[in-house]
Amino acid sequence: MPQRNAWHDDGFAFFAECRVLRWLPEPRVAAKLDAIDRDALERLCAALPELMPTRPACLTHGDFWKQNVLATVDGTPAVIDPAVSYMWADVDLAHLWSTPHPPEAEHFFKVYGELTNAEPDWTDLFAYVQLRQHLALMAMFDDDWGSTDAVRALIAPFRRTAPG
Repeated sequence: MPQRNAWHDDGFAFFAECRVLRWLPEPRVAAKLDAIDRDALERLCAALPELMPTRPACLTHGDFWKQNVLATVDGTPAVIDPAVSYMWADVDLAHLWSTPHPPEAEHFFKVYGELTNAEPDWTDLFAYVQLRQHLALMAMFDDDWGSTDAVRALIAPFRRTAPG
């Protein structure tokens, strides 16, 4: 599906507009989220600067999980299926964190958190970054592997009884 990479000087605005809210008009997403859900998602996006720390942008793969790492015939590692953007490193880290990873990977995330002076519970914020992936799955598949439920759970604190 098309990826929007319009330039933004504000990472929160880029993430909200180009990675989260851009999915709302997609037919499957529109069918799965009602007006109250959409309003809650927009409210969550508006609150991102308060929910997440400011991080520097870097070149990201954008859809990085273990199935995107393959090997050539001679055994050289190869990375496939990019959704490249200039974004927070957490975009790739969140995807790796949320997909099954071996226990040894915990050490990587611990050291990364220490090296970047992240708060002790920094991986808890990955749920917000995973919104893009959940919405993409909702847009592409009728059976979205629980993504609709995950989005609804995340936006629950931002729900109002009626939009507006």
